[in-house]
Amino acid sequence: MPSRRPEGAASDTSWNQTFSHSMWRANNSVHRALNERLRSLDVTMTQLGIMMTLDQYGPLSGADLARGQNITPQSVTTALAHLERIGWIERHPHPVHGRVVLIEPTEAGLRGMAEGRRLVEAVVQRLSEVVGGPEELNRLTLGMRRIAVALDGPDSPVARMWPDPPDTA
Repeated sequence: MPSRRPEGAASDTSWNQTFSHSMWRANNSVHRALNERLRSLDVTMTQLGIMMTLDQYGPLSGADLARGQNITPQSVTTALAHLERIGWIERHPHPVHGRVVLIEPTEAGLRGMAEGRRLVEAVVQRLSEVVGGPEELNRLTLGMRRIAVALDGPDSPVARMWPDPPDTA
């Protein structure tokens, strides 16, 4: 019986043994584990990431958050609506640009974010144990950062959020 694969598509490696499949599965697993931990706070990892960005950079617009998080403006709008509903953020007019609305964390949001960081750290600690310790986790983190910058481009908003990875070659 002839192969159903198109010419040039044959591979000796099954899909579930490839880097791309492994990265995809790991991303899904980590995302699920983080969201399960954060459920007690009634936030998702995306929402917590927005809070951490606001904490790090100060008040930002929804457009700034979408660019910085590399997510759609619609996703940011949905996340911000929820964060506002649970009292984690406030919206204020920009002092100069009248049509721009700045988002900033409330005291409740800062407290929630601190608890969220603690919950995320528990997952990170478990991952550290699984991969062989903090040094290996740091090595993997650096590799993932390099992948993101390589795929998104060095001038992307996401790439600019990180300092250049140290040269380990």
